[in-house]
Amino acid sequence: MDPRTGPAMSAPCPARLEIAAAAAFLASLLRGRVSEGCMRGFCGAVAEALTEHYRHHWFPERPTRGSGYRCIRINHHMDPVIARVARRVGLGSHQLYTLLPRELTLWVDPFEVSYRIGEDGSICVLYEAAAPAAPTAAPTYPLLTCKEELMLGRTSPAKGYLLTATS
Repeated sequence: MDPRTGPAMSAPCPARLEIAAAAAFLASLLRGRVSEGCMRGFCGAVAEALTEHYRHHWFPERPTRGSGYRCIRINHHMDPVIARVARRVGLGSHQLYTLLPRELTLWVDPFEVSYRIGEDGSICVLYEAAAPAAPTAAPTYPLLTCKEELMLGRTSPAKGYLLTATS
């Protein structure tokens, strides 16, 4: 089997390494608190769920695109993808809240997976790979990801910005 082929996909999954890093990290948070079998089942179920969840939201050519959608967040509410996985492997919601940190942000982006525990915690990188070199083109000014905004200490746009939504 091709190592970048997802468990529920027949075509190669370009996010395979990033998803594996995220799933292994989340499962490691359960280590010693649930059985090894439950932990392995949780890890596999997270990988399958993220593979499906990110299916049309993975853009290696523009890694910041879709960053908010791919972010796994536990902050007084359980991330819906993780809640579904927990039910699937037989972990109740109350049990899940006791097993995982109360405040957790996990960013799963092309070429990088990082996390932060707590609102003021440090951002730690779990997986990092070099992005393929892009063809030479006119200079672009990339948008900051949610994680980069937090690292700069910005939580909302500056007052001079006008936010608009289009459909």
